Amino acid sequence: DKFCIDQNRISDFLSVLPVYVMACSKLLVVYGKTYPTRLWCAWELCVLFSFAREENAAGRIELLSLETTRAALEDLVHFDVSRAHCYDPNHEARLRLAIDAVSRSQFNGRIRAWALGCQKAGTGSWSLDSWPAL
Repeated sequence: DKFCIDQNRISDFLSVLPVYVMACSKLLVVYGKTYPTRLWCAWELCVLFSFAREENAAGRIELLSLETTRAALEDLVHFDVSRAHCYDPNHEARLRLAIDAVSRSQFNGRIRAWALGCQKAGTGSWSLDSWPAL
């Protein structure tokens, strides 16, 4: 369950990233201040929440914050994928098309709901039983 994208061949891996994300039992989110502004990070979460039921997706995420988990979750409660970007404008355009196909507002809502659920559970992850009613 370990996969990293070859940074010299990003385009080659864009189409297969969903396969790798969905094949993993856990998705480790290493959260720092720039995490919510990195579109590739958002894309990984979008894949997970798009292809798995919300409560199952939420239970697969393990949040490791470089600051405090509380601060990370507070940021994610206000997550907006529109504020995330890539260095390469071509990659950004492709990722935005894919995210918009799912629904940008729906994706934002899922991340916010996940963060709220984690806050309520007092952890960086939580189970199906603690999934908030939307």
